[in-house]
Amino acid sequence: MILVTGGCRSGKSAFAEQLVTKKKGGRWLYIATAKITDAQMEARVLKHQARRGSDWETCEANEVLADYLSSECAAAYDGILLDSVTTLVTNMLFDFIGDADWESFDFESVDYDQASRQILEQIGRIAECAQRLPVVFVTDEIGLGVVPQTCLGRNFRDILGSVNQYLAGRCSQVYLVVSGIPVKIKGGDGQ
Repeated sequence: MILVTGGCRSGKSAFAEQLVTKKKGGRWLYIATAKITDAQMEARVLKHQARRGSDWETCEANEVLADYLSSECAAAYDGILLDSVTTLVTNMLFDFIGDADWESFDFESVDYDQASRQILEQIGRIAECAQRLPVVFVTDEIGLGVVPQTCLGRNFRDILGSVNQYLAGRCSQVYLVVSGIPVKIKGGDGQ
């Protein structure tokens, strides 16, 4: 397993796609975690699809991702790209919160410790299933900026930071992409 992290628009997805497609003529799977909620998100999804081209198969498996990765179907691919862990964790957090009137919802009422435990447990199941597969995870490094102003923002940053640390520990290689330049921070050369 490989983890690719970096800031927004750092080039991490394009680099991760290159890692997956190193083996020419292979069978590649893109696991999409985004839920299209507005026109801007739809445009981002279409841009990513156009860059990948038609050589990729796409799977939207948010809720049953661990089950999918443990299936024989997933083992048939030469490379799998999960893009992105950040969006997956966002979905998991809002699934934990459940349906709410977002205009009046009190985000300080959420048990973020319990949410974090539940999300890390789900990520652990996904990583366990992915351990035997050629999977590249893409995630955002969101802890380098200012402290978020909102309770939700601060807790999401902390949860994603824990998830990223967990995945980095499990992956054999980790790359940080900065301004389109990938820097290997774990793996190879005796690490």
